[in-house]
Amino acid sequence: MNPNFLFGSSMILTVVLVVISLLCTFVIVAASIAVPFILMRNNQKRAQELMSVGTQGEATVLALQDTGMFINNNPRVSMLLEIRVGNLAPYQVQKVATIPMIRLSQIQVGAVVPVMVDMSNPTHPDKVGLLLR
Repeated sequence: MNPNFLFGSSMILTVVLVVISLLCTFVIVAASIAVPFILMRNNQKRAQELMSVGTQGEATVLALQDTGMFINNNPRVSMLLEIRVGNLAPYQVQKVATIPMIRLSQIQVGAVVPVMVDMSNPTHPDKVGLLLR
């Protein structure tokens, strides 16, 4: 067997493996960059939709609990809210949200906060948005 043939095929195999590794790395890096942007854009779309079709009301914070999670040094909290909007009877919603540290004083037990509610499904937590100032 010709030694050049073996050396040549192993070199080709090495080049193919390097190219495949680089392509896989590129795909993983692109996905890790694109996925957060897509999720952020979807959250912004939902917020804009709620602002355009929602009805303004108010909510009383009945319970507040820390989830132990922080996003960009802002606490993620679980809240039990009593919503009052339009001609509906007051109802309760359990909502989990990330609250900016500077707005945390507005979300205390007993506090009344303005909310926007999508009347198509007012009891769904994703259809209730806090209007913190």
